[in-house]
Amino acid sequence: MDKGKAKTCFVTGGNGKLGQRLIKELLAKGFKVKALVKSNDRVVSLPAGVIPYIGDISDRHVLEDACKNTNYVFHLAAIVSQNKKFTSEIISVNVEGTRNILEAAEKAGADRFVYPSSIDVYGIKRKEMLTEESRPKTEDRYGYSKLLAEKEISKFTASLPSTILRLSTIYGTGFEKSFFKVFDAISKGKMYIIGSGKNNLAIVHENDAANALLLAAEKTPDRTSEIFNITDGAMHTQQSLINMAADLLGVERPMKHLNEFMVKIIAKTRDLDVDELRFLTSNRQVSIDKAKRILGYSPKVSVEKGGKELVEEFLKVSKQ
Repeated sequence: MDKGKAKTCFVTGGNGKLGQRLIKELLAKGFKVKALVKSNDRVVSLPAGVIPYIGDISDRHVLEDACKNTNYVFHLAAIVSQNKKFTSEIISVNVEGTRNILEAAEKAGADRFVYPSSIDVYGIKRKEMLTEESRPKTEDRYGYSKLLAEKEISKFTASLPSTILRLSTIYGTGFEKSFFKVFDAISKGKMYIIGSGKNNLAIVHENDAANALLLAAEKTPDRTSEIFNITDGAMHTQQSLINMAADLLGVERPMKHLNEFMVKIIAKTRDLDVDELRFLTSNRQVSIDKAKRILGYSPKVSVEKGGKELVEEFLKVSKQ
């Protein structure tokens, strides 16, 4: 492409929560944006100026057409919840779909492939500080599918430079559903601390996650392929986050503790699914030193600010 000409991006999962946030960021930065959406009726949800491609990640011809004359391919389309999903469906979308878009991006000669993976590839409970060199140890179908997708990406790095971001749990007003369940339980005095409550929960605000994706495309050294961990850079425990939410809600902090086994039994009465329990019972400390050093990644949204915005939205919705 001509020097000085706006670079072009193709985003799969353009209607997804993170996809929508990323597209807004890309447009604000002056990129030309193409997006994959599943059906014509979803085109209207795309911001003005975005070029839509109708189909899914099994439509090879659509993918190849969309990847033409594209600098950065952001592959966000994925099954992110394993609740009520068959393993075959998760693998088909998260692994085989990734292979399809990789082949299309390689054929088109894209400059870089950017993929949001997950810290779940490390497993749910780890004692050591996790770096990009830590050994993966998947414990569920979602984490396993993400690790398999990473392995597919590694097969293409000789011809298609890639950047993999191992994202922690994303929160924000676009990712409110699971958090609102917890807020509701806290506000009604029905929330329990699971175990000791001292387990470390890794999170990142949606704005910082989207910014990290943009940095991955622009700041990863040319022709190299890298993996980066992405969190908000702070250490949080289950109890500290629940206490903060209670304070923001203006209610008493939960004091009762239940072991993990009992929580799983009563989870349905709190409308908590397997993915939400997986987060609340996880225990991971994650280093983002590499992302800071190479990408210049610096989280901008503190949990105090992001948490306050989320609680305010919950209270507003609750009054409706």
